[in-house]
Amino acid sequence: MHFWYILIHIGLGLVGYRVFLFTNEGGLWAAAAAAVVQAYAIWEIHKLAKPKFEASLVGARSFNERGEMLRDYQVRLARTWFFRTCIYSLLTLIVAMVVRVD
Repeated sequence: MHFWYILIHIGLGLVGYRVFLFTNEGGLWAAAAAAVVQAYAIWEIHKLAKPKFEASLVGARSFNERGEMLRDYQVRLARTWFFRTCIYSLLTLIVAMVVRVD
């Protein structure tokens, strides 16, 4: 699963080498593209992890503990999305830089 996202971002760098530049605007475009692609990746992770997470919620002792567990799960997914967005936008920028022959 992870391998396909690497190929997607390499392809984005190859196709968008004129847009994804090491400038403020190019970095924002790369981050936006990575954010969209990685949002789908996080949705896939959530789809796979949700049954196990819901099974762990059954063991919660109180409503407050259940709410804390849910909040922790959401924070983990958000942190994972942010980390993956940063890493993959950098990969996209590096590939675009390698392809560019100015």
